[in-house]
Amino acid sequence: MALVLHSGAGNKNAFKALIAAEYSGVKVELTKDFEMGVSNKTPEFLKMNPLGKVPVLETPDGPVFESNAIARYVARLKDDNPLFGSSRIEQAHVEQWMDFAATEVDPGVGWYLYPRLGYIPYAHTTEETAIASLKRSLGAVSRAV
Repeated sequence: MALVLHSGAGNKNAFKALIAAEYSGVKVELTKDFEMGVSNKTPEFLKMNPLGKVPVLETPDGPVFESNAIARYVARLKDDNPLFGSSRIEQAHVEQWMDFAATEVDPGVGWYLYPRLGYIPYAHTTEETAIASLKRSLGAVSRAV
């Protein structure tokens, strides 16, 4: 069974898995005709992720959900993958920045973009908070690199 990634085209979290797969030489097929709000609400999909969130990776051993977990799984399919670093401290740093992006950067991006995409109502105070959060988190990245 090939690895199948269930997600809509253009999903930013699906790109994590697809990029990890590309760099690792792992073949991952993106589902065709995936329709958010429909495909992810079927009983079959909800068995893979009870919350109906995407992406979900279908593997021979069972499904994996959460984009960072999927990216890690795919990358670990290649022995001695340099994506994880060559020492324990490098591996920890890779994990740290993946988690930092998920917990510090992604929320600000969401609160800034979702009103513009029509997913949530626009609120000026929310936008200001999102911008301040992004300046703080991206500033930390800038200082660290």
